[in-house]
Amino acid sequence: MNIGIIGTSFILPEILPQMKAAGMTLGAVYSRKEETGRALADTYGIPAVYTSLETLLADPSLDWIYVCSPNSLHYEQSKAALEAGKNVLCEKPLVPSLAQARELADLAKSKGLFLFEAVTTAFHPNYQIIRQRMDQLGDLKMVLCTFCQYSSRYQALLDGKNPNVFNPQFAGGALMDLNLYNIHFAVGLLGAPVSVKYLAKLHSNGIDTHGIALLEYPGFFCQCAGAKDGQAQNQIQIVGEKGYMKITPSASNCQCLEICLRGQEPEIFQCPENGWYYEMEALARMVKEKDLEGCYRLLETSCQVVRVLEAARKDAGLPF
Repeated sequence: MNIGIIGTSFILPEILPQMKAAGMTLGAVYSRKEETGRALADTYGIPAVYTSLETLLADPSLDWIYVCSPNSLHYEQSKAALEAGKNVLCEKPLVPSLAQARELADLAKSKGLFLFEAVTTAFHPNYQIIRQRMDQLGDLKMVLCTFCQYSSRYQALLDGKNPNVFNPQFAGGALMDLNLYNIHFAVGLLGAPVSVKYLAKLHSNGIDTHGIALLEYPGFFCQCAGAKDGQAQNQIQIVGEKGYMKITPSASNCQCLEICLRGQEPEIFQCPENGWYYEMEALARMVKEKDLEGCYRLLETSCQVVRVLEAARKDAGLPF
């Protein structure tokens, strides 16, 4: 996997070392500004810097493109990469609309290419244990997901600026950034909900700074709370008639799983690495095994999540 990176996001210092540890090669970076691309390249030993997306996609040495740009650019850049014959790892959220998600999925399948949404939850070992053991809880009564993290850019929003993560034109906001992890957690385990409601606190520019999504399933509800304007003790609880599961520190990194069944001693499962470690290890393994079917199953979950996000935005009246 020789990867061309689109963007110089602040999250890359967390992710790029995990890519290298998984045996991936960082072959090039694209940035609109030469100096920002060069700074990233010098830090991580990336040999090529491009200021033209077309030139990046034409580089024959690259077989993968990692799309790490603002949310609103994911669709057009992922599509361009697939059309150029490149496999794609796209940061979450995959795209804003279900129509776009289906188009990209069909394009990847028609070309026999990998297309992954970079969501750490799906690849976490504890998430697999939850999937295997959830039936032990008996009938589910509710699922409670909380992911509230005060944004370093929130003050800029209050000061009248319009940072990308709070900009409707860039598909920003709490739902698309943090609550998305909660929704991925739920949909990946439970499938598509029967109905979706989203109660959101809207800033004057129309973006949601916090909100609660209510996903209805047959016999129970899943509550997904996300905020970029406040802090909380983040966790997930899956509540059943025979016990519960508690997951911390958040849906993006299920490091600690506690299974508590009525009348039994709790079981605790610890995974000390950060979520990106498990994600990159799993991706490298799937690519080595040429597991396109597994990739497309994950892609179907991503499409279901996009449908939920789209329904939630529509319910709250978000302007994109």
